[in-house]
Amino acid sequence: MKVSLNTKVMNVFCGTNSKIRLNKLFDYMLECSMKQEEILKEKLKDLNGNWVIYQWDVDINDMPDKFDDLTIQTYHTYTRKFYAFRNYDVFRNGELIVRAKTKWLLVNPEKKLPMRITDELGKIYGREDGYEVLEKDVELMDGNYEKCGEYTVRKTDIDYNFHANNARYIEWIENYLDDDTIKKVEVVYKKELKLNETVEIYKLVENSNIYFKLISNGVLKTIIKITK
Repeated sequence: MKVSLNTKVMNVFCGTNSKIRLNKLFDYMLECSMKQEEILKEKLKDLNGNWVIYQWDVDINDMPDKFDDLTIQTYHTYTRKFYAFRNYDVFRNGELIVRAKTKWLLVNPEKKLPMRITDELGKIYGREDGYEVLEKDVELMDGNYEKCGEYTVRKTDIDYNFHANNARYIEWIENYLDDDTIKKVEVVYKKELKLNETVEIYKLVENSNIYFKLISNGVLKTIIKITK
């Protein structure tokens, strides 16, 4: 089952180069999957769990410009034990300009533990075959990381799962990126961040790759790799 969302890139969502900010691109994709949840809400009313994204792998052929008309599609591609796999495609004038592969966990809201994903649940979402499935985690490059910033999670960062929204991590590291073309974004969320937690942001540049690690109280929370 493919679900589409049509939208226009607003000027306020763009940077000085008139391209959409990376975190807003993530917001648009996540909004498309929320639309699917709304469509399926009656069939999902007995779902005793919350979807939590674990990993992104985003290939960017061309970053959308301000005022571009976009069509965003999302679809379920596979389920395996505790993981569900979902893609996002972003089209401009019928041309595929962004494809994101993602990996999700279904988490028990009380125990905060992953739940096994049943075949029945997979059938509700509908499976689209023939697409590559995200397999490997992002590997953290060894090296001399430099601390580039620090941030305290605010109320406006928190989503319905009562932790920092996935796109906010992207927003934080964007402050330490220039306006060069980004070809790929990879993210692994190791641990969630809660309200008022302070996160330290460390950066390592290795050729065309930029690695970020986000650490709170000595615990690695998130790994982000940017390829230019």
